Amino acid sequence: MSNKYLWYRWCSLLLTAVLLAAGCKKIDEGFLSDGLYVPDSPIKIERGNPFQKTASILADGTTQPMTVKLLDIRRADNKKRADEFFREYNVYVYTAAIDPEKDTTIEQVNAKRVLKKMQPFVFLPSGQFVFNGATDSLPLGVAYEYDVEVSNVAGTRKFTNIGLMTTIDPPLFKKTSLGGCNWFQDFGTKNGSMGDLTFNITKVADTGTSVILKIADQFGKPFNPKKGEIIKRGDRPTFESYARFHPVVYTDTSMICNFEITPFPVREIPGYGGYLMYYRIPSNFVVLDNNIPGMEPGPNSVNPRFGFQIIKAGTYLVEIRLPKTTRK
Repeated sequence: MSNKYLWYRWCSLLLTAVLLAAGCKKIDEGFLSDGLYVPDSPIKIERGNPFQKTASILADGTTQPMTVKLLDIRRADNKKRADEFFREYNVYVYTAAIDPEKDTTIEQVNAKRVLKKMQPFVFLPSGQFVFNGATDSLPLGVAYEYDVEVSNVAGTRKFTNIGLMTTIDPPLFKKTSLGGCNWFQDFGTKNGSMGDLTFNITKVADTGTSVILKIADQFGKPFNPKKGEIIKRGDRPTFESYARFHPVVYTDTSMICNFEITPFPVREIPGYGGYLMYYRIPSNFVVLDNNIPGMEPGPNSVNPRFGFQIIKAGTYLVEIRLPKTTRK
């Protein structure tokens, strides 16, 4: 056997061995991208919102399933751990829905809620935050950053500052109807518009769950509901119609309702959208300006209507001023 033949055979065997070795080499499994990101960053945390769920971290082609673990939350200004996120706070957890038509006492409401100590959030394996009412205890207007660890079949990778968060206050209230104000002839059916009323809502305290409703003339002098200067309009809804858990308290200048839970009102009254409230100021308590277009000779009463909803707990002052009126 020639040396040349042996040389070719030896090279062939060597090449076969190399190919077999390459064929036995383990193939890397899966893919873990370094481009994962939070689509809704910076996340706006609505303080006091009982349920707020963020978007999932976008995988950028990462092999599924992947698991996301929260590592840390820091204040963006001083880079210190945000301990306020990891403390527990008292928060009501509802075990069943409140029905304002059936649950008309605070005892019935309490039967459907439990006071628990909770952290302001739960972090899901998808990379989502689920915030709860305990966020009301977080400071307002503070920016945060957070880190996560992502794992899948391809391994584990840490993502520093993957997302930003900021605490905000959600809308505290909304004017569901700007309302209106009409004159109405006492001994007839004629009526007409007096123009737009002035409608202001102010949060006067973070504590409590009360609305102080004042209805005043154009100069800010309030009518006295305790003495009958503000009365109902037939079967139309009033402030009292939406009060469920405590009776409305009347003073010389206002009507006060402890609404107990938010939002308030909880539900609209059928046929009256926008949480409308209707009242009448009898003619013997008010003088109307003479320059109201189309107004018939008196005596004329004043019929205001308006609507609002309180979103977040606290004490609120609702001030209604009636145009072209003077309290007697």
